[in-house]
Amino acid sequence: MRVLEFVKWLEELEKPVITINDVCRIIRKEQNYSSVFINRLLKQKYIKKIERGKYCLPDTSPFAVSSNLIFPSYLSFLSALNYYNLTTQISNTLLLVSLKQKNELLYENYKIKIIKFSRERFFGFKRVKIGGKILYVGEIEKVIVDSLHLPKYCPITETFFALNDGKYKKNKLISYALRFKSNAVIKRLGYLLELLGKDIYSDVKDNINNKYDLLNPFTKKGEKNKKWKLIVGEVLK
Repeated sequence: MRVLEFVKWLEELEKPVITINDVCRIIRKEQNYSSVFINRLLKQKYIKKIERGKYCLPDTSPFAVSSNLIFPSYLSFLSALNYYNLTTQISNTLLLVSLKQKNELLYENYKIKIIKFSRERFFGFKRVKIGGKILYVGEIEKVIVDSLHLPKYCPITETFFALNDGKYKKNKLISYALRFKSNAVIKRLGYLLELLGKDIYSDVKDNINNKYDLLNPFTKKGEKNKKWKLIVGEVLK
């Protein structure tokens, strides 16, 4: 297969990240020949190296690249809110949830960070396309739940902004929060929704313990909300 023919094939391929094994299969050559072929493509800047053994076309979306570096994984937290246009914050870190651990790496001007979840909490994502390439991204409801679980990856203020936008499905959001099995998530969600005039207490009250959790883990002082068993240290509305 000629170089330009191979590049055209890559452009039409939905898969954004390819490996040496993919190249072997596509050009039907052994690994040694395929490695030489890849090096030729790299030198001519038809493709770019992401990390050892993984490559993509130069104009591939960083979102698509990040969610295809490790399988399975999906874009979440502030990065997913950015994808959904539900935040005004701009970040050069792409945050993903995965079943596996992986060191941070750089792609373009972005830092890609993987957050490992247990299998029980790894759900609620979908496959979409961006620039003709596959992207795995959390559903809005799951992104909100993930963010309430680990506010260090998405500030409570940004999650509140996303809830205020109202693009989520309320019943699915409650279902995902309960499935996540975290008292803190339930409390934070209930409190934030109540600020927006939506009371879900009757749906989740059996999952609220008597321990007081922090609305914002970085603000440890504040008023106690007895209903939601939260220490609220910031004004959101």
